[in-house]
Amino acid sequence: DALPSPRGRPGPSDAGFAAQLSAQLAAGGDEATAALAMLRMPGICRRLAFEPTGCRTVQLALEVADRHTAAELAGGLRGSVVAAVWSPHANYVLQKMIRVLAVQEIPFLIEELHVAGNEVARHEYGCRVYCRLLEHAATHLGVARLMDELLIDCEQLVRHTFGHHVVECALEHGLPHQKHNIVTVVCADFLRYAKNRNASYIVEKAVLYASPEDQESLVSALLAFPAAEVAAVARSQHGGMVMRAMQRLPHHLAQCVVDHLRCGHRVGAGKPGSKVSPRGDRYDPHGPQAGNHHDSAALAGA
Repeated sequence: DALPSPRGRPGPSDAGFAAQLSAQLAAGGDEATAALAMLRMPGICRRLAFEPTGCRTVQLALEVADRHTAAELAGGLRGSVVAAVWSPHANYVLQKMIRVLAVQEIPFLIEELHVAGNEVARHEYGCRVYCRLLEHAATHLGVARLMDELLIDCEQLVRHTFGHHVVECALEHGLPHQKHNIVTVVCADFLRYAKNRNASYIVEKAVLYASPEDQESLVSALLAFPAAEVAAVARSQHGGMVMRAMQRLPHHLAQCVVDHLRCGHRVGAGKPGSKVSPRGDRYDPHGPQAGNHHDSAALAGA
């Protein structure tokens, strides 16, 4: 059955109804006020949130409404948060809610995610919701607890196609103890993660966003492997990305990595039939970054 149109007449479809509401919201003034009043009717916001056109209308309403009204509109998804996560349309509404409202204004969102468990973070759309929470509310007690429980499963998340995005975001925006816990996992098997398609992004972010103490731990974890093995990983696509990040460490740490790689390349070059990558292979085609005086030839395998 079709929803009523904004002016009270039967509408031909939810899409048409949503388009009319969007036009009114964009017009502002009394037109926008009438559209917001319609969206506040029971069930309207939730229904539109799950529709291709309707989800855009709800997002626009959340942007133009005052905070009290926006919180009321968001409340229309109470009890439907997990269903919204699975939806290719409603997940964008959840993300908009997190962007425009404080978590305190939508506490049901955290509560329902907690009940749903860690599987949400491994979902194509669920990982986006977790990332928005970290970007906008990482220090909120409810979000911090949610992340602490999620990161218990860090070893699986770092290699997961979607889950690794959440771990990356935690390294960039999370609390210090969360970043440290992730670094501890990475250090336990540095090279395996460095050459993994998904986990290599975690290693890169760990190198860039870890505390100085944890950066030292990451370098120590790398140096614990034989130089030739490290050099072989460095010549791979994903390992090369990690080594580029390590060039950006403080000078004394980056130099340790360069020296270890140089030693590994020499060992590899001395083996019958071995092939050494040409200068720059798999690494920054523009050469070392401005102001970085580390030996790019060692990193490139020359």
